[in-house]
Amino acid sequence: MTAYQSDRLGWLATNRDRFGDVVRLSSNVIAVHHPELVHQVLAQTNHAYTVDNGLRAGRRERLEQQAHVAEWMAVRREIWSAIADQLTIRHAERFTARVTDELTDLTSSPFDLTQACRRLLGRALTDFCAGAEADPSRLETLAEAADSLFGTALQALLSHEGRVGWWPRPHAREAVRANRHLLDLLEELIRRRLPEGRPEQPRDLVDGLAAGVAAEADLSKAVSVLRSVMFASHGVPGAAQAWIALRLAEHAELSAAIAAEPDADDRYIGAFIKETLRLHPPQWLITRTTAERVRIGGYEIDRGVEVLLCPYLLHRDPRFWRDPERFDPARWLGTGQPHARHAYLPFGAGPRFCPGSQLATAQLTVVTRLLARDYRLKLPPVSEVRATTNGLLMPESVTARLVSVDPRKEVHA
Repeated sequence: MTAYQSDRLGWLATNRDRFGDVVRLSSNVIAVHHPELVHQVLAQTNHAYTVDNGLRAGRRERLEQQAHVAEWMAVRREIWSAIADQLTIRHAERFTARVTDELTDLTSSPFDLTQACRRLLGRALTDFCAGAEADPSRLETLAEAADSLFGTALQALLSHEGRVGWWPRPHAREAVRANRHLLDLLEELIRRRLPEGRPEQPRDLVDGLAAGVAAEADLSKAVSVLRSVMFASHGVPGAAQAWIALRLAEHAELSAAIAAEPDADDRYIGAFIKETLRLHPPQWLITRTTAERVRIGGYEIDRGVEVLLCPYLLHRDPRFWRDPERFDPARWLGTGQPHARHAYLPFGAGPRFCPGSQLATAQLTVVTRLLARDYRLKLPPVSEVRATTNGLLMPESVTARLVSVDPRKEVHA
């Protein structure tokens, strides 16, 4: 465990090569590396496997969480499928105008790449959820609360406090307080919208959710869905955008191709984003916990064992990809699938597949097109960038400069 904590990716890769696709890290932690086995685990989530969030500890709390999974998943599917697609289109139009102003502000001085991207995409998520709010300070308060919950919950998960029910859990207590604060803000927000009535077209997710509130139970479900979207979708798009910026700066010819692509055509920019997410998946590690005794790759695994699934290594495994270490967006432009089955999962898979993947892709497309078309990025080569695996996979301590250019001229990174 000490060796793993000091070099997570190195430990996983070395021991996969040495021992195979199912490797025991400790008495109650295993790593699984074959795409078919990874898919098996993800597909059986909510039944044979549970999702830990750092706020739960011990078997009793996990069973309590499991009891509400079916209801929660049904609510999530119903609400998201009813309103998310139409909101994504309206949000993209509003977000484009706002992000243009924010990128302009970044040209004034050097900035930390990861922090700037996380803020930019975090505020984008807040706009999707509550962008119709007239008071900008309320949006900022909401964004800060979501960021606080994400940070404290991540710390609780990384500390492994939840692995032992009786162990002191200071990080989890902080996360619980942050969660309560965000829930209170969201309930206040929805209650404030209720007297306004239902607009002809929802302006943001709050509008869509408030339209279905007829009783206190409906309000509780709406708050729960809104909180889940803000929590589950927080952080990942910002980390992805930081890696996209680094790749744009390193590949001038690809940046120029994106800049020349018509706004209505997302084919090449889509391939660029997919390839960046392949080599730099922010969710570099997915974890599940066995809810019952299971069989993985011929091994019997007891209940309560943590299962590690590593998209980062899966996306770079030469058994399942051709020339996997090469950054090559063109691999996504052919007619066939460029990888083995189940070997690409930047947004997870199975019942807990990220419902916000379409939204995140739309946001990344907007920012990437603006960066390629209107700016030069001054950044170090990717090979010189240190990546942190302390939670999300993110570039660490990268100073960036953004230089505005005439959009009618050729773009050079």
